[in-house]
Amino acid sequence: MKRTLLILLTLVLGSSCQSKKPETKTPPTQQEEVNTMVSSNASVSMTIEGMVCAIGCAAVIEKKLNSTPGIAKASVDFPSKKALIEFDDTQISPNGIIDVVKEVGDAYSVSSFSLEYKDLFFPR
Repeated sequence: MKRTLLILLTLVLGSSCQSKKPETKTPPTQQEEVNTMVSSNASVSMTIEGMVCAIGCAAVIEKKLNSTPGIAKASVDFPSKKALIEFDDTQISPNGIIDVVKEVGDAYSVSSFSLEYKDLFFPR
């Protein structure tokens, strides 16, 4: 009986201690890197008015921008009221980005923005 119990305990502990195979991410291919470079050919810096907190306002706006097709990367800084957005101008316009901010809530407005295009062949 003790032997059976010991074997059973060993099997249970042995099966629960099996380590899972770690997930490995493969590095992007050269074509994926080129697509990422090409897809973000413009950037805009904007001032967003109406934010009253970092979590409920800035984070929500940032999340909405980052989930918008055509926007490669967006970051919203609550203390400075600034948003920096890299985007593909063939998929979304600067006015479209402003509309996304306004869709998050009626309290938000864009008071200023600065647009910059990246030159893929002659970097500055």
